[in-house]
Amino acid sequence: MRRLAVLLLALAASACSEGSDPPSAVAAAPVRRVRDPELAEVRAALESYRGEAALALLERVGGFEAECLRARALLFTGDAVGALAALARAEVLDASHPERLATEIECLALLDRLPAAQEALAGAIRRLGPQPELFRAQGVIELRRQGHGAAALEALERARARDPELPFVARPLAQAHLLVGRACLEARPAEATAHAMAAQRLVSDGDSVLDEALELEAEGLAGELRFEQALERLERLESRGADHRKLRATLHQRCATRLLLERARARAVEHYLAARRLGLSDEELGFGADVLREEGHAALARAGEADARGDWPAALAALAEARERLGDDAQLENHLALVRFRQGEYRAAAEGWERALALARARGQELLDPVPLDLAKAWRLAGEPEKAYAVLAELLDAAPDGPWSEDARELLLVLEAEALAGR
Repeated sequence: MRRLAVLLLALAASACSEGSDPPSAVAAAPVRRVRDPELAEVRAALESYRGEAALALLERVGGFEAECLRARALLFTGDAVGALAALARAEVLDASHPERLATEIECLALLDRLPAAQEALAGAIRRLGPQPELFRAQGVIELRRQGHGAAALEALERARARDPELPFVARPLAQAHLLVGRACLEARPAEATAHAMAAQRLVSDGDSVLDEALELEAEGLAGELRFEQALERLERLESRGADHRKLRATLHQRCATRLLLERARARAVEHYLAARRLGLSDEELGFGADVLREEGHAALARAGEADARGDWPAALAALAEARERLGDDAQLENHLALVRFRQGEYRAAAEGWERALALARARGQELLDPVPLDLAKAWRLAGEPEKAYAVLAELLDAAPDGPWSEDARELLLVLEAEALAGR
């Protein structure tokens, strides 16, 4: 391990100083790098780890580069023996080519045979000196070692700098950016955001690494207190099938609190509402629940004023706003139903009063208005006399001498008269 570390340090030094050879590695050997354009589709499939697709394209294709590519494809499909056999065929064709050596090292690393991969890398460095393929292989090894994200990133960036067209760098480089970004997320969230964005530029839309990069970017933005931008990234993730409802709810709450401090109360209310819709309870909302209650009561006051002047549309709008802020409330549903009744929306009024009664019963509340009587009137005017009968019968059975019993009996007589007239 110590000898390999010296060689890797020498390799890094050679990349930084022109005209000097590393003390433990030979100077970079000239390499003929002519990548077959007819294999471009195979390389593209392997860049996105589609081994089966690559093998199908490689069928009946031979040659040095094809065998190196076949080794990667077989490894991605789980055929480690086949991958090593393909590398053996490539060795016969060009034993000293850095692409073959790097592919072998990367296969060993991906099979978690790290000591063998490190030994092979050390041998390749001694033979060939600093080659971009070997920097890539070093990066792949470092990715498999806990806490070596920065070393992986450095090696992969060196590989790309030396050969911008070098294949199979983009995805490992994106993974290295994510590891480094995760490591600095808590202390330096802006750096984490930058690494996440760099990772996104390296992978295609269907790659799972993109999801990880979007999640890291969202967390970095949140760490920078850029909550609304963070929420945009999480919403994009949700559209891709991820479930981040709890995190989104928390970020909406934090965003709302910040907006309150900036005196942007209306926007804060919208974020508190979004947090509640995503599942935060009033207890979890904390001060946000108090804000929503204040806003709800203000909306109720506006509804009462609109109701008093006969402005039913304004009253309904204010009551709908109050309902959104206060949640389920029997008296609020009663008021909504009453306004709809006055507007002539009898069926909607009846359904609203049924909700009011159900809420009152569930919560042990007592409604001040004669809601069952109003409900029966609404069902009658909505053309549902049977439902009106049922409501009145239940009212009289429960309180035959109650405060609204006489009104209920009079309405029953009206219903009976209308039924006789309709025959």
